[in-house]
Amino acid sequence: MSLGMRALRVPLVALVLWAALSAIAPLAMARYDPYLFTAGPTATCPRTLPAGVTFTRALRTCGMPLSEQYEESLPLLIADAGMRSVVLLLGAAIIALTLGVAIGAISGAVRRRAFASGAMLAATGLTAAIPSFFVAYFLQIAVIVFGANQVTGTRFLPVYGFGYDEHIVLPLLAVAIPAVAVTAQLTAARVSDVLDAEFITTANAKGLLQSWIMRVHVLPHALPVALEGLGSGLRISVASLPIVEYIFQWNGIGYIALQSIASRDPAALTASALVLVSLFALLSFIADLGRPRFAYR
Repeated sequence: MSLGMRALRVPLVALVLWAALSAIAPLAMARYDPYLFTAGPTATCPRTLPAGVTFTRALRTCGMPLSEQYEESLPLLIADAGMRSVVLLLGAAIIALTLGVAIGAISGAVRRRAFASGAMLAATGLTAAIPSFFVAYFLQIAVIVFGANQVTGTRFLPVYGFGYDEHIVLPLLAVAIPAVAVTAQLTAARVSDVLDAEFITTANAKGLLQSWIMRVHVLPHALPVALEGLGSGLRISVASLPIVEYIFQWNGIGYIALQSIASRDPAALTASALVLVSLFALLSFIADLGRPRFAYR
């Protein structure tokens, strides 16, 4: 399949999803009552309250379209939420390409040391098998339990909330760790294959430095596979993005998608789902770019 045909799949997938959600979402949402997003589906929006109890903002806006809840037009709301999620994914991509390739290169280089190589592959394999939202939950619990200052009652990292400061650390790690693991796995396998190639044997016979061989002759052949690992790993993160953002209250596009379900807002659900599926399809395209195998040069 040509590169153009692969790229065409991204808008086609988005178009099919838009058509399906436009027809299904309003009918499906008519079958349940809107509920308080933070309390869950059993906490339906109250119409009246007991005497002496006042409506909070959450109760007043319960069931309203998200554009009214946020007092912002839907396109701007989706663009803002989408940017918050894209920032997480871009940060995760940078971490995965640097740390994942480094771990994979080291694991591939020590392939003949059974214990060291096996331990690294087992660790990355176990990490890759854990969904991002489990990673998010474990990170949050770890900071709550071990990161609290018993004297001041503060924590060294916030465990929820939005902000391009220390608030981004935990959600970024939760999104990045699966991508790092998958990238490291595929890079290690590719590096190990390249190191067994004849031209590497010739380079070693010439007495070239191992660092030079790795940097000039091995890594260029591993980078396409690392790109495939990056795309595959970030797809896992995108699939878990709604839950991760909900756990950390990041207010990204996944958070908006869940909130639109609680508010019975089919327009917001369709828009947020389009962004999520477009990100997933784009990452699938990136993963495809690394799949062709080229001859050694």
